[in-house]
Amino acid sequence: MSTLVAPPRNAKATLLVCFVLVFFCGSVCGALLTNLWSHHTAIDRAAVRGHFAGQFELHHLQRELDLDAEQSRQLSMILDDVAKYYDNVLSDGQTRVMQILNEKQKTKFEKMLAAEGH
Repeated sequence: MSTLVAPPRNAKATLLVCFVLVFFCGSVCGALLTNLWSHHTAIDRAAVRGHFAGQFELHHLQRELDLDAEQSRQLSMILDDVAKYYDNVLSDGQTRVMQILNEKQKTKFEKMLAAEGH
């Protein structure tokens, strides 16, 4: 004879808590792995801009692709948007890391960022 197991009294709350915990753990792991990866590959704001600018320098693209004035203007806006995007991603990552640290860790993390030139 099979026995049915009754669901918890508040199954929705249990499901919500599990979902939030999984999401939170994923966010923390993602932030930490991103931080470790960026330190490992020495990516910072200047390096990202430098790498991107090195590959896609506006004047070089204007010359090589024979861009007209309107294309050059639009390309300049795109390159600026990409640089801003990376600034925002890095800033958001730092903010999220700071949210999980205690005061002692925050002080140490800020010193680490200052040493990296952030």
